[in-house]
Amino acid sequence: MTVNVPVPPSGDGSGLLAGLSSDRVTRGTVARWADTTNWVDRDGLPLPSPMLVIGYTTILRRWKEHRPEDITEHPLPEPAALNAAIPIKEWEVGLDGKLQEPWKLTYVVYLVDLKTGSLFTYANNTFGAMLAYNNLEEKIAVMRMLRGEHVFPIVNLEKRPMKTAYGMKTRPHFHPIDWRSPGGSQLVPQSPTPQLPGPATVAAPTVAPTAAPASSTSTTSSATPASPTPTTSTPTPSPPAAPASTILDHTKPVKPVTVGELIADELPPWA
Repeated sequence: MTVNVPVPPSGDGSGLLAGLSSDRVTRGTVARWADTTNWVDRDGLPLPSPMLVIGYTTILRRWKEHRPEDITEHPLPEPAALNAAIPIKEWEVGLDGKLQEPWKLTYVVYLVDLKTGSLFTYANNTFGAMLAYNNLEEKIAVMRMLRGEHVFPIVNLEKRPMKTAYGMKTRPHFHPIDWRSPGGSQLVPQSPTPQLPGPATVAAPTVAPTAAPASSTSTTSSATPASPTPTTSTPTPSPPAAPASTILDHTKPVKPVTVGELIADELPPWA
């Protein structure tokens, strides 16, 4: 069974994912995290950091014959009920040599490279992924409660220590360092381009008026001054074209949350 239903906008405050294909969960490049590799893409190369989080959600995912089957429509069904309907002989063996429940709650985060606009999808069902997801979701909830629904975090992709049954390990972590809202300028503001002076133009010498020769039959007439010599100048080069816009150029900064707001101890604006 393959389930293809639209990804819910539960973590997308302003529909940033609405213009993208909605018939699949993974969009753009797969982002991975492991204790041994840290943050890498599907080719094993390090992921760019920081990145903008444009959406997040939870799904149910089952791997069958090395391909994912996803249930995305919320409210999600109970995975235990789905797993009870699947014969144990069809369950797959995990890396620890034990049978794994087919359907698992999976945490999904959509990230965008600030420089290139490349889209990445992080999706995992581990305990460490759950901690990273819940921590990020909580911070976004607080910020949106104070600044409105249309705010998005810029996060550093980091790691945190985590105690496990096998000793201390590390887990993924999304560390917000800034907050943005849609609606920035369409082009990068350009400072005036200094104009370089062209080559100096040599002025033509001024010709002094010459008196007409005296004539016995006419009175003295005024001389006509000579016409100035035409001058030429080098055209000034056109200013360079504006560079391509980046993600930050299309968003606006969001005022940081103060300690007073967090403890609800600030006076109202009208006080």
